[in-house]
Amino acid sequence: MFGTSGIRGIYGQEITEELAAKIGNVFAKDVLFLGRDLRTSGISLADAVAEGAQLAGCDVVELGIVPTPTVAYAGKRGIMVTASHNPPEYNGLKLMEDSAEIDRELEKKVTEDYRKPARIAEKGAITKNNEILYCHRQEIVNSVSIKKRPKIVIDCNGAAAALTPFLLGDLGCRVISLNSSLGCFNRPSEPNRESLRHLGRLVVEFEADFGVAHDGDGDRCVIVDDKGEMLPFDVQLAMMIEHELAGSSNKKIVSTVEASLAIRKVVEENGGIIEITPVGSTYVGSMMRKINALFGGEPCGEYIYNDGVHVPDAPMAVAKFAEIFENGKFSEQRKKYRHGFMAREKFGTKDKRETVERVKRKISIKGKIRDDDGIRVDEEDGWFLIRASGTEPVVRLTMEYESREKLAKRKEELIRLILE
Repeated sequence: MFGTSGIRGIYGQEITEELAAKIGNVFAKDVLFLGRDLRTSGISLADAVAEGAQLAGCDVVELGIVPTPTVAYAGKRGIMVTASHNPPEYNGLKLMEDSAEIDRELEKKVTEDYRKPARIAEKGAITKNNEILYCHRQEIVNSVSIKKRPKIVIDCNGAAAALTPFLLGDLGCRVISLNSSLGCFNRPSEPNRESLRHLGRLVVEFEADFGVAHDGDGDRCVIVDDKGEMLPFDVQLAMMIEHELAGSSNKKIVSTVEASLAIRKVVEENGGIIEITPVGSTYVGSMMRKINALFGGEPCGEYIYNDGVHVPDAPMAVAKFAEIFENGKFSEQRKKYRHGFMAREKFGTKDKRETVERVKRKISIKGKIRDDDGIRVDEEDGWFLIRASGTEPVVRLTMEYESREKLAKRKEELIRLILE
């Protein structure tokens, strides 16, 4: 039922009002805080969650359209109705407890309880909270220190439109906001190089210092530099890690098996210790709590801060990047962070996990192997990772090598293997 980050699927097929109501019923406890992103299907799904929770005798606080980290900030137990960066036909539920996504053990319990009869008690109350966005903004404002007033083009294209533009104004930034309607998505929900070409052009046209983009539920933050170029995910993660390590005696960092060698290098060069988990913010957040880490991040624009909520908080990340901008233009800063030649590919498949298992059995390339999330093989001059996506019916291939020629050779070889 659960993937790498909550429950997710195509609305009307895997994700229905019946499922939402039952999840609300088995997960709610005392008070449930409930938010959603812009998807039209989110209206009826959120209503169903509330009905299920009320049936169990729990009170529901409706937050309306808010980013996922705001739901985590709001209270002890929360549900965000979202499919995050997935296309509009998807939807889902992210379950949170104590400002973090629930761990695998609680996921198992929810799955077991889902199969049992619904809980029925005296019907709980339902209220609305319109202040939580302001409170979350103030929490972020108090956590950063910004002296410059950068001009920023912000492309929210989702629930973060209710928070990030106002946050940047609170911080004294000069803000140009686009795709900030709370009515629909105006570009693909996943912010990547292709979907952000328009943002790059506008950054240059408006002579802005940098641009920022979010995904549908505001847990991803992607930076476009002053020349209109998107910062590679590994580069912006390395920037953030160095920034966090510089101001703390806590040197523990968490990232995932997808992290490039540049990430491990910047941690080591700044006196840090890195812990590697399977892909997914649930794993990252859980490991951070386990070892009391300073920071956790994934090379997809997701960042978790020890002094904030323990889910990826993109509005917080925007404020932090405005702080990092104090060191100079991102087009110059990015030159400091070197990584090998990289490729990230994905392949549709009917049974992604079985495909990965067959690939694992056939791989003959020698190297250091890690197989708790697909298979990662580290060779002397690079590495590759083949894993089943936790959010889509695809197999993902991530690669990094010192030479373009070796990357091309391995890529051809591994794509052939996957397609077979």
